Amino acid sequence: MTVGLLQDSNFVLEFFYGQRDRFNKEFQMQATYAAYVASDLYNAGNSCDGHPFFAESFYVVIENVRGTRFRHVASFRSTQRLICEETGEAYFNNLHQEASDKAERLAARVNDAFASGKGIDWAYWVEIDPAYGSEEYQSQGIEAQRAHADCYAA
Repeated sequence: MTVGLLQDSNFVLEFFYGQRDRFNKEFQMQATYAAYVASDLYNAGNSCDGHPFFAESFYVVIENVRGTRFRHVASFRSTQRLICEETGEAYFNNLHQEASDKAERLAARVNDAFASGKGIDWAYWVEIDPAYGSEEYQSQGIEAQRAHADCYAA
């Protein structure tokens, strides 16, 4: 009887944890998220005069009302380093509008997926710091963590 009880309890535990994981994913999918485009600067390389050339990289972020944020793994760079065939010098072409448009299209697709109830594939999303001052930011104690880190950095 004990063996049967243990087998049943293992089944219950497997069922419970499986349901918990499914619930967590469904909860994340059903939470109200909004997608928007963000950007960061990056060093695209050195120009012909040796100075660094900084450009913009666009990406999509989703954020819920608590301030929890996830970043899509795809990023869209606003320039490309090319070499002039005649002189051999480096130059950078302007892909700013194309990169921005790609990111905007991805954000629109994500918002449409949330609006239709389909959800998204979480394999392409990475959690990032919560929005500054948000409920999630405060609950994680990020301000205290940074102050503590600053004490030891000096």
